[in-house]
Amino acid sequence: MRGVIEGSKGREAGLVLAIDGARGVRPLARGVGRPASCVSRWRKVPRELVFKAALASGVPAEEIRPDLAGWIKAAREREWMDRARARFAIRSGFDGATAKVKSARDHAAPDGRTMDLLDLGLITAAMRFVASERGLTVGAIIGAARGGAGGSPTPEQSARSWAMALAVNVGRVNSETVAGLMGVTRQAVDNAAERYLRARDGDDVEEAEAGKVMERGRARRIKEADPALWDAERRFVGQLAGDA
Repeated sequence: MRGVIEGSKGREAGLVLAIDGARGVRPLARGVGRPASCVSRWRKVPRELVFKAALASGVPAEEIRPDLAGWIKAAREREWMDRARARFAIRSGFDGATAKVKSARDHAAPDGRTMDLLDLGLITAAMRFVASERGLTVGAIIGAARGGAGGSPTPEQSARSWAMALAVNVGRVNSETVAGLMGVTRQAVDNAAERYLRARDGDDVEEAEAGKVMERGRARRIKEADPALWDAERRFVGQLAGDA
């Protein structure tokens, strides 16, 4: 079988590299926090332990699990996003501050709601970024109608979905907070965030069977990650960090 080294107890090449780099099964087991008896039975390093295995062995994560190269890259991108969010909090001076915000579209709290200023700043930053990318105004995004015409979203609705997804997935803003400011339901925000992640990251090949995955009870072909969304997200993260 491809990737399995002969004479290595059926272990894939990446696991053999990790064991060699850590100087044995026991040191690798200590590094990943698992019993040596468990690690000795592995065929490959589990996805959730690949970064610990890389740290313990000195072998790059991509070499330990080359089949997870896309996922590994995405995980590193998320770390970068977290650092950018922290830098935005420091630069803006909003961290820990609150204010009462009243929105005519927030029907759940007509008298206004107390919001974390950092969350408000992140949502605003997401809307400004998307408005610039799509050639729209922030007002047009906020004022987009709730429903779509015949199921097809307008440019403003599409931009709002993208901004909501960035606020939740990159800014780590609570979806209920985003919903209140945007005047939509929390479910609408959650759906937008989920659709965005599926489009950005593509499907997990480990969950596929015969080149297909299940979605809402139906099988469909695997979708690849969208590099254009990743590029745009990097630009947004760069703006949060003050790099652009």
